[in-house]
Amino acid sequence: MTYEQPEYDDNGNIIGSVQVGSRSPLAEYMGENAKGPDTRPAKRIALKDPEAKAALATFRTLQLSDLDALPEPEWLVNGIIPADGLTTLYGAPGSTKSFCILDAALCIAAGVPFHGHAVKAGTGVYCVGEGLRGLRWRIEAWKLAHPEADYELLEKNLVIIPHAPRLLEPTEQVMLNNTCKEVAENSGGLRLFIVDTWARSLTGGDENSAQDAGVAIDVCEKVRAETGATPFIVHHSGADGLRERGSTALRGASDCTLHMHREETSGIITLAQKKSKDSEPFTPMKFNLQQYGHSVVLRHLTAAGGATHGLGYHAKTREEWARDAMERRNSPF
Repeated sequence: MTYEQPEYDDNGNIIGSVQVGSRSPLAEYMGENAKGPDTRPAKRIALKDPEAKAALATFRTLQLSDLDALPEPEWLVNGIIPADGLTTLYGAPGSTKSFCILDAALCIAAGVPFHGHAVKAGTGVYCVGEGLRGLRWRIEAWKLAHPEADYELLEKNLVIIPHAPRLLEPTEQVMLNNTCKEVAENSGGLRLFIVDTWARSLTGGDENSAQDAGVAIDVCEKVRAETGATPFIVHHSGADGLRERGSTALRGASDCTLHMHREETSGIITLAQKKSKDSEPFTPMKFNLQQYGHSVVLRHLTAAGGATHGLGYHAKTREEWARDAMERRNSPF
């Protein structure tokens, strides 16, 4: 379904209209302005023509009671990766962050739990910017470690893009969006798309620039609006290994931020949550690497192995949130 958008000259006067895009699935909640992305280069203009100003639609507004009609927050991986929200996983080189997101993507594609945590099964798109040659052996190792998985479903549901899309390049922005929309249409829906890594996808830009990061984030958000898929960004940590490298705009935009750290001496790998907009942080998960075939997989360490059981977390209901709020009101300290 297409729609018409006014065309303006450099002085902000209407000179015609053009048909662009298709409506976003979010239009039901965001109003009539929630259209598909206009892929033409953006041009800032000051509208001087009163007719042009009058032609602009208004934003839809909501009353508090309207919020009850919005969908409940959901999980792609229960307690770890939220559905329909931007997630960032960062860590130092060698922290096994790519092993972790590949593990999660394969679990989602095959519909098997991620180290004991239920997943919402479905199709994922994995943009591989680094380590493509070793990907075959990593997937083989995962299959050997998960003999219960449905390999035919896995073959159907995981789509590999052997390229890190340049998120600052207009042509590749459109290519990524079109590819994800095509996969979503052919598969009946898209659960996840992964950008690995953020640095590769910002080629030609500056990681420290909030403006460049903002453009790249917007591209991911447009794909999410068009397909409903969860954007997942794999990123490097800074020199101290504690925070993401570059602009803080990525953390600001992320609904969930995860950190991976690997101890050099023990080899113990820790997955921890550094930010979550709609939940409490989960208990850090501990892993080590276990050999399967030509590669390795993450092995979740149990209490018997001297580490944690995992999350110890469940998604709160609205009633639980309301009860907590009432308790804080009665005892704010």
